[in-house]
Amino acid sequence: MRAFPPCEGVEHSFVDAGGVQLHVASAGPADGPVVVLLHGWPEHWWLWHEVIPALVADGRRVLAPDLRGFGWSEVTPGGYEKEQFATDILALLDALGVDEFDIAGHDWGGWTAQLMALRAPHRVRRLALLNISHVWQKPRRTVRYLHRLAYQPVVGAPVLGPAVQRGRFMWWVLGRSGLPAAAVTEYRAALRERGRAVAGSKVYRSFLMRDVPAAARGRYDGRRLTMPTRVLFGLDDVAIKRSMLDGFGAHADDVQITDVPDCGHFIVDERPQQVAAWLKECLQEARSGDVLRSG
Repeated sequence: MRAFPPCEGVEHSFVDAGGVQLHVASAGPADGPVVVLLHGWPEHWWLWHEVIPALVADGRRVLAPDLRGFGWSEVTPGGYEKEQFATDILALLDALGVDEFDIAGHDWGGWTAQLMALRAPHRVRRLALLNISHVWQKPRRTVRYLHRLAYQPVVGAPVLGPAVQRGRFMWWVLGRSGLPAAAVTEYRAALRERGRAVAGSKVYRSFLMRDVPAAARGRYDGRRLTMPTRVLFGLDDVAIKRSMLDGFGAHADDVQITDVPDCGHFIVDERPQQVAAWLKECLQEARSGDVLRSG
């Protein structure tokens, strides 16, 4: 097994989450309020290594799991639909005895976090999203962004997708897109394992073949986020357009979006201190019945 990269105060464990073994990095006091941090592609828990200490300093219990197939979690033949990711993380929290929690997610972690919040609103205190669109996207709105998303069918293709993730060119492109060199080295080490590269490919294949059609058929129509929802968005994202957040307020009781200029998709890697400060502020907000609809 690959060695875990260093992160002060973090402990590692493996948990049976409804039949899949998930790795989780944890830190902070056992009795502190729980905040769950979810990574995206091509990342794993280490995405948050500069954010975790700041949250622990606030007395929080931090749980940063690896999604199914990523990092050190179990690689399974299937189960890479985002609804299954949500099921996995909720099962993980059940196994750990966690009832209520705050949750923050980047990329696919942000998509998964929204699904968890829709499914279990009584458990999610606050929702924080980083460089991900809301889940109420419609084909007629996103067709104009297809050129930005052209990488998805490539990464999602059998044989080609895993090969691309294990090759040098993709990582050169990601580095040029703002992913720091240390992050490139760490995430690439995980995806050198063929099984994890295949899993990464299935994440995109399942999105295009199952998740998108389900959303287009109105799977989330009529459902809304009832907890405070905060979004931090790097405006130089080469894949996700800022306008893909338009209309978010129609689906959430209390949403606020903060734009970050001169920052790309990999906002946590690019601006960890800013992310930590923003997230601490989000988590310190008092919840009340008085909400502001925006977006």
